[in-house]
Amino acid sequence: MASLSAVLLQRSSSRAREYLQLQRAAGGTVALHLERLLQRWWCCCCSGGGRFGARKAHGMAASREGDNRNGVVTGGVEDAYGEDRATEDQPVTPWAVCVASGHSLLRDPRHNKGLSFTEKERDAHYLRGLLPPVVLSQDLQEKRLLQNVRQFEVPLQRYMALMDLQERNERLFYKLLIDNVEELLPVVYTPTVGEACQKYGSIFRRPQGLYISLKEKGRILEVLRNWPEKSIQVIVVTDGERILGLGDLGCQGMGIPVGKLALYTALGGVRPSACLPITIDVGTTNEDLLKDEFYIGLKQRRATGQEYYELLDEFMTAVRQNYGQKVLVQFEDFANHNAFTLLEKYRANHLVFNDDIQGTAAVVLAGLIAALKSVGGTLADHKFLFFGAGEAGTGIAELVALEISRQVGKVSVEEARQKIWLVDSKGLVVASRNEILQPFKKRYAHEHEPVKDLLDAVKAIRPTALIGSAGVGRSFTKEVIETMSSINERPIILALSNPTSQSECTAEEAYTWSQGRAIFGSGSPFDPVKYNDKLFVPAQANNAYIFPGFGLGVVISGAVRVTDDMVLAAAEGLADQVTPEHIDKGLIYPPFSIIRKISANISARVAAKAYDLGLASQLPRPKDLVKYAESCMYTPVYRSYR
Repeated sequence: MASLSAVLLQRSSSRAREYLQLQRAAGGTVALHLERLLQRWWCCCCSGGGRFGARKAHGMAASREGDNRNGVVTGGVEDAYGEDRATEDQPVTPWAVCVASGHSLLRDPRHNKGLSFTEKERDAHYLRGLLPPVVLSQDLQEKRLLQNVRQFEVPLQRYMALMDLQERNERLFYKLLIDNVEELLPVVYTPTVGEACQKYGSIFRRPQGLYISLKEKGRILEVLRNWPEKSIQVIVVTDGERILGLGDLGCQGMGIPVGKLALYTALGGVRPSACLPITIDVGTTNEDLLKDEFYIGLKQRRATGQEYYELLDEFMTAVRQNYGQKVLVQFEDFANHNAFTLLEKYRANHLVFNDDIQGTAAVVLAGLIAALKSVGGTLADHKFLFFGAGEAGTGIAELVALEISRQVGKVSVEEARQKIWLVDSKGLVVASRNEILQPFKKRYAHEHEPVKDLLDAVKAIRPTALIGSAGVGRSFTKEVIETMSSINERPIILALSNPTSQSECTAEEAYTWSQGRAIFGSGSPFDPVKYNDKLFVPAQANNAYIFPGFGLGVVISGAVRVTDDMVLAAAEGLADQVTPEHIDKGLIYPPFSIIRKISANISARVAAKAYDLGLASQLPRPKDLVKYAESCMYTPVYRSYR
């Protein structure tokens, strides 16, 4: 052990060697303390116990004899850690003891700046020679990468290029996304993310979140502790059963939490290190995936009932135990029968939010409020017909009813629901069907004779707004839109289903069949439409307007619960951002080019409501919540290194 420091000096980083040598030359005491610590550490490593026990079997002082005996793999460089001395079936310890400098710094996506490292930084952090000599600004890096992304004609290739960038240079990825959000949002999220999830097994390169499967039942807390970041503020979790309009994609639904959290950072300013994407894998009912040799999830039928809910209970308990009660858990793309159950089960005791139910409802309500600036009247003056009675449709309907009740004051929520009608796969939801209806549909089952199809329902109900969330492509036919146009001077047509192939109609169809009178919004993006020499810009009712700002508001206020009033506040905050100029262009949402400003205003509304309700724990309350929200937002500009 006397020569231990000499041995370690030969094998430690150049910075550690330089520091220890200087201390010795100066006769300081730091070297002595460091030597003693190193001796303790070395004894632990060689004792055969704990995580360093493998060093005893494959230690530095091991003989170099027997190079090719018994299938041993060898190399020309001294085998310091024993990897080359292990047989192919013998485990080794994956050592990674280093400081953020040199080659390791270039492989750290959070701190890597690529060719933007300055001359001083290259010397200070041992990067000299590891990079080409040119020094580029971050703006020039962004320009070059945008050109590279645009060269790909296939959207999935653009998606993969951006994910690769995120994994090697985090700040550059977010700067590129923020500065070009209108162009790149459809790439990192819907509609391209749908195709990415379908092919996730084939394009999988490295994990971007946590995978919790039935194999980990009873050990979920241990799995959460494997994640390197400890200060988590937002979790987006899916079980992959209802990915967009594509059905059960099982474990490959991870693309959704990853994409959502990228938008939490880019649009809402939540720190990347505070975000955690999680997929809960309980199997899949997708036969194609079960037969796919490249499928990355459990190859078994999806668990249901008690087994499923026990796993979710353990997950929610472990999250609270590991991260505390102020981490926001966003449920994403759970099937209808589980989505409502989980939200109702956990909302009283956990900080939970379902984007498909509450987020979609908020963004659609905001669009309806904005549309009425052109149509006239209040929500209570109009009728609303929903095509689709799942979690999205009924979630929107319930928030609209709550807003009508709040606006009118004397009208109860039950009375407000009389303004709202649903059409499901069996036709109009009416009271005579009560015995076979799911609980969340019964509250909208009004007295009316049965109506079998959508067109007849439109003729019977005569709604102001037709809202599609059924995931049935092209269900808003020419006859349906022409009928809506005969009933209303300015019919409101919202085709919300994703991806584009599932949209109830296109923007061109809505404007053409309504003779340019429709107020149109969609879930997926559509190009501007020219009709009778007038250019119409379709509004995209994208949840990304709501959830990033909503999440930021929850975080900055330290809210401990999410309430319907907070969701209403988010919707009203978004609607207030729509100006008369936007309405004149046919827009019911503000442009995404100012999304960070929009998110700051929404977060301020949400935080204010949390303070008003006594649910905020971040005290004292900031005087100007908008400015406070802006000051808390993550910015992706490169930092200077010492």
